[in-house]
Amino acid sequence: MRPICHLSMLMLLLLACCIASCSNHKQQETLNRAESLMEAHPDSALTILEGIEKSELGSKEEQARYALLMSMALDKNYIDTTSFDVLQPAIDYFLKNGDPTEKLRTYYYQGRIFQNKKDRDNALNSFIKGIDVSNGSDDSLYIARTLVAQAAQYSEFYDFDSYTNCHLRASKIYKRLSRKWNEFDCLLNALNGSIALNNQVKGDSILALCNEFKDLDSIQNLILNEYKLSHALKFGNIQDIENLIKNQEDNPNLDTNGLLNLALAYNKVGKDVKAAHLLGSINNGHGYDTLKYLAVSVPVLENMGDYKNALSVYKTFSHRMDSINTFRFDQKSKSIEEKHQIELQAEQDAREKTKIIWSCITGIIFLVLIVVILFLLFRSNKTQKDLAIEKAKNTELENKQLKSENEMALQKARITELENKQLKSDKDKAIQEAKIKDLENDRLKSEKEKAISEAKIKELENENLKAERDKKALEAENLAHRVEILENESASLKELMDSQEELPSEVQDAIKVRIEMLNALMAGYITNNDQYEKPYESWIKELTDNTEEFMNSNRLAFQVSHPRFIQYFEDHDLTVSEINYVCLYAIGLRGKEVGNYMKKRSHVNISSAIRKKLGIDKHETNIGIYVRKLLKEL
Repeated sequence: MRPICHLSMLMLLLLACCIASCSNHKQQETLNRAESLMEAHPDSALTILEGIEKSELGSKEEQARYALLMSMALDKNYIDTTSFDVLQPAIDYFLKNGDPTEKLRTYYYQGRIFQNKKDRDNALNSFIKGIDVSNGSDDSLYIARTLVAQAAQYSEFYDFDSYTNCHLRASKIYKRLSRKWNEFDCLLNALNGSIALNNQVKGDSILALCNEFKDLDSIQNLILNEYKLSHALKFGNIQDIENLIKNQEDNPNLDTNGLLNLALAYNKVGKDVKAAHLLGSINNGHGYDTLKYLAVSVPVLENMGDYKNALSVYKTFSHRMDSINTFRFDQKSKSIEEKHQIELQAEQDAREKTKIIWSCITGIIFLVLIVVILFLLFRSNKTQKDLAIEKAKNTELENKQLKSENEMALQKARITELENKQLKSDKDKAIQEAKIKDLENDRLKSEKEKAISEAKIKELENENLKAERDKKALEAENLAHRVEILENESASLKELMDSQEELPSEVQDAIKVRIEMLNALMAGYITNNDQYEKPYESWIKELTDNTEEFMNSNRLAFQVSHPRFIQYFEDHDLTVSEINYVCLYAIGLRGKEVGNYMKKRSHVNISSAIRKKLGIDKHETNIGIYVRKLLKEL
């Protein structure tokens, strides 16, 4: 009997497992079908989900999936809920154990519920967390939707910078998904944000993207034109505004925002009566943007001369703006404080978690150490007795061995002492030899240095002697050259004096002086008598002290003695002063001597000008050599 009972129980258990397995498989198929219909037919998906019995849902994962899909279906069918009763299983399971897509969707619908409850802080926090965990998710559509929902919360906090950036990020995702009109709506919202931020560069780029869209219907064209008018009112000129007014003033489908933009446009182009009429028609309606209405009313009333009402409206506008700025500041402070508290709590949790981990690790290490110590103690007690016996035997043997080793050590110590004495004496001897060798090396080094210095001195003396010989030879050569020139010049001058009687008086005087000087110089050179040189020296001093007079007389002398020489320079357009300069080289002076005699720093410039006129390259030859060579040839 008993075996039959056991077999019956086993069969019943297997049957229950099969029924549960079939039921779970059936529920999974139903959930999959509902999810596949969610985007295209959310009403059908809701009907399918409502037909599932919650009691038939098995695991927590299955319950969480049903809760998430039901929240999705309710939201897509525009059934707003302010309770977490439906979504809570998904929050409890997926936020801890779900993949990035499940976490993203759960945070999104959690934020939607907070939105319905008007809890903007928690709604924004849920959307931000959803974007944070979206890395690794393949559901780009829900990432874009979360960004759009996040942007809506930023607009509530007047954070238009974040509002604009979220819509731009969402538009890029919609573009990749080929959802053209969702992309268009996000770009329009981003354009609105850039206008609010007064960012013309970003606004222009977004408007250019909007203008690229084709096949817009009438409503989309109307909305785009409204945004174009807002953009022109912020950044455009009067002509742009007038063109856009023509497109919209006859449109009966303008909403309140479009009418306010049109009223402001009328004000910008000076049609304040029309603007006031539009504002009056808006004021009779309901649900308009009072802040924008006040902002438009102030310039219209002011231009119409109604300063009292303009001031009253401006005060109301300023009061509301102050309230908004206070709200923004409070929200920012609250956000910073909450973020700080979250960071502090995270740090505290991390410290507690670290403390627990290290406590466990320390406890484990401590237990391991105790076990190891007990094992070592047990093992040491077991071997201690055997070691004691062996130690006693070893000690006796070691004592005998130590005694013999001590005797050997004494003998080694004596031998070592003798060897150390021998090494010390050898070391002292080596040190003495090294010192003697160092002294000899120093002596050889000093003698070598002395010989080198003497050789250098002799070499310098030889160079000096050679230089003096070269100098004397050069002086002798120059003196002989000058004497030869003077002799030739003296002979030439005498011939001229004898042959030409009608020379100018100044030329004749210069020639006579030159002949007397040459005669005195040649007499002194021939006789080596200083008496002949004294009048020559006095003439030279008297004549050369006046530089200009000497250079003129020198030129006149060459003009008489070497007329072709002087004519050559005149043919090359040299001035009188430049010919005087050249004649100094002709009597044998060098460039440095010419500069010292003329006492002019600019004599180098004179030399360059002469080279240019004569066609002499500055690196070709020395001008003195060139002039003396020319004197001989001509």
